[in-house]
Amino acid sequence: MDLNIYIIDDDISIRQIIKNIIQTQKLGNVIGESDNGEEGLKNIFLFKPDIVIVDLLLPNIDGIELVEKAKSINNQMLFIMISQVSSKDMMAKAYEGGIEYFISKPVNVKEVVSVIKKVIEKYKLTETLRHIESAFKLLKDINSKDNNCIREVKGIKEPIKLILSQLGILGEAGSKDLIEIINILTSNRIENNETLTRYKTSDIYKLLCDYYNSMEEGLETNEKAIEQRVRRAIAKAIRNIASIGIEDYGDITFTTYSNTLFDFQEVRMEMDYIKGKSKYRGKINVKKFLEGIILFANQGYL
Repeated sequence: MDLNIYIIDDDISIRQIIKNIIQTQKLGNVIGESDNGEEGLKNIFLFKPDIVIVDLLLPNIDGIELVEKAKSINNQMLFIMISQVSSKDMMAKAYEGGIEYFISKPVNVKEVVSVIKKVIEKYKLTETLRHIESAFKLLKDINSKDNNCIREVKGIKEPIKLILSQLGILGEAGSKDLIEIINILTSNRIENNETLTRYKTSDIYKLLCDYYNSMEEGLETNEKAIEQRVRRAIAKAIRNIASIGIEDYGDITFTTYSNTLFDFQEVRMEMDYIKGKSKYRGKINVKKFLEGIILFANQGYL
């Protein structure tokens, strides 16, 4: 199914170029366009496009303000920003506001095609994730009703390993703990219809500790030791993501994980720390990290 795309730019030639690229490359349906932010905001609420391509500098309402207002009402739309601005602070502000990618001016055909394709893939991924809860309910009906038995969810560990590898932490001691935690939480989610929100972080470490004790794998089963390994692994992941962002803000690994596994503001803080601009490191949120991995991993699983 082709996605619906709306274009907002005060330069008619830019709008025409982008529209021609979308139509020629068959990237989606252009369902409308505007030359100012005020009209554009009204129309995207009216037409409900899947993707909005918006200029940074617009009359009445600038691109960042438009994205923030639109996201506050409908956070399902995905935004691409067009800009001549190369300031990383401005780009960071736009990412924090809710955009997915930048397209630089003057417009380049290859860049437009590449960026739109990436956003289409993210849209499809997001749609899949929205159906995970209902899929889990269906899976629950065909799985064992034995709530006391934590079993390996078939096929779940490989996508987890792939994600941890992309984050550069697969070789960390805590990576095994993360893999097993996600397997346990996924198993409980399928069999008992439990969600991650019902657990405190300490409950999660206890679940894994009990699991290790039952399996007699010879690993350190102290909950505090598990917590330290997990936190060290996630802390390394945010460092790696921040380092990637310093090198290339548009890197696919950075854009995919920087605001899904972490709070983007914390990734920026870590970037500033690495560059020597701040004495404070970015903070990690273990539950946000786990939930993000679970969603990505189960997208591949389902």
